[in-house]
Amino acid sequence: MEGRVSIQSKRKEAPAWVFSWKPLGRPLSARWLPFFLVAGFFAMMLAYLRVQVIPPKPWSAQKASMIHASDDEQGLALALRAREGGPFPSRFEPQSWSGAAEMEQALVAAGRPEPAPYVPALRGLVHVPLPSKVSLAAEAQPMWPKRVPADLSAIPTPTLRPTPVVYPLSAVAGVEIVGKLPAFTPAVDVAMAAESWRFLMQLDADGNVLECVSLAGGDQPGLISLTSWLRTISFKPDPKKTSRWIAVGVGFTNQVANEP
Repeated sequence: MEGRVSIQSKRKEAPAWVFSWKPLGRPLSARWLPFFLVAGFFAMMLAYLRVQVIPPKPWSAQKASMIHASDDEQGLALALRAREGGPFPSRFEPQSWSGAAEMEQALVAAGRPEPAPYVPALRGLVHVPLPSKVSLAAEAQPMWPKRVPADLSAIPTPTLRPTPVVYPLSAVAGVEIVGKLPAFTPAVDVAMAAESWRFLMQLDADGNVLECVSLAGGDQPGLISLTSWLRTISFKPDPKKTSRWIAVGVGFTNQVANEP
């Protein structure tokens, strides 16, 4: 069995440490010198420093006096003088005053004055004698002049004539009419004016009518004259298309005969 290895030999054989763990080798006097300096300074302070504690003086003497006041006039006067001159004087309460109720009634009556009742004074009527005969309507005169009726025969009566009006049945471009509509010379009866006319028309590039076909049928009176009149209308030209079809409607309105 091997012998025990001491710690000092282990330290010698150990490699070099990061920190030096050896004692610094300070003397014993250098360690105890600060302790003795502090202890001596504290002992000197205890020997020469004296702290004297003086009790505070009271603000006022702890004493009091008592006066017994009887219920006679002298006692009541002393009690009133003590309340008014003491450190806590009593407050004046109006309710405790004997004349408070009377004063309150006087203030309420002054704040609510009662108006004096109005009594109108009657005046006497002046007696005016009336005439025996009163005729008010006989002496009255008219205030406005007499109205003369106007002569309606002198006013010329315009002659109204049914005139055809063309309107498009769809929002297709190129239905605009160039210039004014030609005059419609044939006579228009009530049945023709009340009819809902619709036509399908073929136009060329210059806007001239090539074909005109009625969408309502071919047996209505006045269809031939209305178709011939539609062929004379010029529409807006469209050079991009050689021919196109449009749908129009024809209605009649009353216009003065000598106006367009």
